Amino acid sequence: MKKYKLGIIGAGNMSTAITKGILSNGVLSPSEIIVSDVGEERITTAKALGVTVTTNNVALASSVEYLLFAVKPQSFPEIAAAIGGTFSAKVISIMAGVTVATLTEKLQVDKVCRVMPNTPCMIGSGMSALCFRGYTAGEKAFPLSVFSALGEIIELDEWKFDAVTSVSGSGPAYAYMFAEGMIRGGVNGGLSYEEAKKLTIATLIGGARMIAQSDKPIPELIDAVCSKGGTTIQAVNHYRLSGLEEIIEEGVDRCRARSVEMSAPTGETLVTMYTDGACSGNPGPGGYCAILSCGDKEKVVSGGAKETTNNRMELLAVIKGLESLTKRCVVEVHSDSAYVVNAINNDWLAKWASRKWENVKNPDLWRKLVSLLSCHDVRFIKVKGHSDDEMNNRCDEIARKESQARSE
Repeated sequence: MKKYKLGIIGAGNMSTAITKGILSNGVLSPSEIIVSDVGEERITTAKALGVTVTTNNVALASSVEYLLFAVKPQSFPEIAAAIGGTFSAKVISIMAGVTVATLTEKLQVDKVCRVMPNTPCMIGSGMSALCFRGYTAGEKAFPLSVFSALGEIIELDEWKFDAVTSVSGSGPAYAYMFAEGMIRGGVNGGLSYEEAKKLTIATLIGGARMIAQSDKPIPELIDAVCSKGGTTIQAVNHYRLSGLEEIIEEGVDRCRARSVEMSAPTGETLVTMYTDGACSGNPGPGGYCAILSCGDKEKVVSGGAKETTNNRMELLAVIKGLESLTKRCVVEVHSDSAYVVNAINNDWLAKWASRKWENVKNPDLWRKLVSLLSCHDVRFIKVKGHSDDEMNNRCDEIARKESQARSE
């Protein structure tokens, strides 16, 4: 039997929030937790919560059932080198960008839970995404209870964690920026900063609750606040003309791209790939294009067929792009094809394969894509077609030219 249920390496703000959440919700007692850190002030803070403290990570790791890493990602390699292979605890990690594969390899363990919490966890109003490798259903119960004590939780596949980072992980900062803008506007109208802040906070909380409790789509909720010629529509029209929603979406995309870059396993190249397909007549002559970029290098892959469909060209663009890679890579595929992206992101492929591709169109191409997905770490991103996405428009133009070339 292990001496402690939980050991936490790192005693920073998030570690403290997790410990407080566990204790205040009765998940564990102080005697069941041990915390380590190299900082004297942080050790003192942890000790004040009644838990056992230490500076010896090796001793901690060997004495716990669950081992939680709550340190900066840049500190992990040194810690892993010191304790890897010396313990049998089930691992939990909240380190951004450190993948399950990296944790498994560096720590020499086979039970890993990766968690992406956000800072509102510090006040019990957080959002945490969890994924597991090697855990049994019974073993999952403990980390799920820990992060439930800090707010809402969701269990997801790890490949979605870059999107999680860009939405909930970094999202509080977006909310703070919007709140600050609202407060400034209130001050411009004569309110004090504190008056505008109180109005803003209550409004944002109420708006979020309306979204959560209403069965109406968000655009309908927006329209319900607006009246023709009224006050709200003036602000809403300004935001729309300024492209506010697109600006926010682009920011989330950039955040996600950075997360992909950070989580790329050592030695694996990060490739951004845009794809598109085109077909005249559908069926008819068609073309496809994939544009791959890595750093300052770019590769264009294109082709087509005399008698095909648009969906086959969309699929072939992804397939040919992946086939052009000469080594395993982390690939972020940007496609405007709902057919392709939804099949991947909604796990349709597993369902189709389980019924041996019965009643599935283009099974030959789907099978080929499945085999390629196992060769790379691939994430699929849906983009708007025929909009202001420069790379998507380039792909569309080349695919159309390939299609026209086969109609002559």
